[in-house]
Amino acid sequence: MQDLLNELTLVTVTYNSAQVLPAHIASLRETATTTMPRWIVVDNASTDATDTIVSANSDCVEMLKSEKNLGFGAACNLGIHASKTRYVMVLNPDTQLSEAAIDQLLAELKARGAAIAGPALELEEDKSIIDAPWLVGAVLLFDTQLMNPVGYFDERFFLYEEDKDVCKCANDAGLKVIHCRNVSIPHVGAGSTVRTKTVNEFIHFHKGRSYALYARKHELGEKIVEAYVRSNKKRMIVALLTFGVARYTRAKAKIQGVNSAR
Repeated sequence: MQDLLNELTLVTVTYNSAQVLPAHIASLRETATTTMPRWIVVDNASTDATDTIVSANSDCVEMLKSEKNLGFGAACNLGIHASKTRYVMVLNPDTQLSEAAIDQLLAELKARGAAIAGPALELEEDKSIIDAPWLVGAVLLFDTQLMNPVGYFDERFFLYEEDKDVCKCANDAGLKVIHCRNVSIPHVGAGSTVRTKTVNEFIHFHKGRSYALYARKHELGEKIVEAYVRSNKKRMIVALLTFGVARYTRAKAKIQGVNSAR
């Protein structure tokens, strides 16, 4: 058993996540056999019941509240910089935790001298542990002693690609990024925020913007961005012909996002 209390800090980023946050907190509370590690909820100016939920669970979680929505990566950075432990795990609020899974992931990170580790986000038959080019940001465990010289999330990425970017930066610095398929921390997916029409447009705008930012930051070539725009223009045309209003809106928002990154 790892010394989770003294070695690890958990950082959960929320934005209007009241529907999933209680189950997220309960998943670890109900499986903990020892004193839980410090757990910071970094809230991006939610207007729902997030504050009330954190207050009701103040014996095991604390809130670091932003006055505005900073985006996922910037909020993660706040939590990481507020931590005092060598190891920090950043989390989506729609993940299902267990003490055993957290303990095992930390053990694997240490054993392999990795800078970043991520678990399987659903049950997998393949229990291998592999070096990975990137990991999904729903659960990322960092060794801050290795990562501090590299840095963490590039705050130009408001949503999307920030996980791919931080893993690439670690790999480029010669550090290990590992995917531990033998550790399961289930991710519900798309449950962090209630999806309204406005939220969906916002999300797809940032998908397009972050795609372009990542391609240009890592010099993947302007052709890849142009191909992305052409693909979404085709989607818009098909959507018009098939009366797919939602598909049209998503594709249009992505193109607007790309254009905003110029």
